Amino acid sequence: MAHGTNNRVLCALDATTRDAVTRHCEDVTLEAGAVLQRAGQATHAVYFPETAVISAIATYSDGSGIEMANIGREASTAVNLMLGQSRNFHTDEVQIAGAALRLPAERFVQLKSERETFERVLFASAQSVLYQVMISGACNGAHSARQRLARWLLTMADRIDGSEMRLTHDFLAEMLGVRRATVTEAAQDLQENGLISYRRGRVKITDRTGLTNASCECYNLVRAANRELLPEIGGDA
Repeated sequence: MAHGTNNRVLCALDATTRDAVTRHCEDVTLEAGAVLQRAGQATHAVYFPETAVISAIATYSDGSGIEMANIGREASTAVNLMLGQSRNFHTDEVQIAGAALRLPAERFVQLKSERETFERVLFASAQSVLYQVMISGACNGAHSARQRLARWLLTMADRIDGSEMRLTHDFLAEMLGVRRATVTEAAQDLQENGLISYRRGRVKITDRTGLTNASCECYNLVRAANRELLPEIGGDA
């Protein structure tokens, strides 16, 4: 059965290829905190987020982790399969609950080999995710926690097409790889300047222009790369 979709990877396909892919997809609802894939495991499915957001997390021996990239409707999971590797080297965890399309890994590999257009778009998607990983690494070393938090919140707002998110300081600290106190200080600063409001685990962007100015250049660099690699309009438009 074919599905409608807002995922930019699928929307970048021509109509015939998109139908060939989505007819094998299953509509799923992803719950926040659910682990879809653990590091070291063979990938069993590929997820194309519609409204959900999935974090690619590097995990360490002490159980801690840090977000390397987040994947929303502009991309998909399983970069390893796109590059011919069956095992995942990071953990995929649902960051924001929502809808996604799920495609079995075996079918994904088959379609990738049979459909040149699908393979080309997947390569562009892999580039966008890897670029985000590289920018995140540079950002962590070059920019303040306040700038990184502003960037992260703007990115999440883009992923969900909204301005309000359910997030805790503990969760944000894990995603940004900083202490909880550092997140609290940065969030308080953004709130005191009227850029966000924070109450009972909910964060709302109240001044997007101001928050963009408070962010670092990395936010616009990743957005520009996404727009270039995966245009909003598919090949049949």
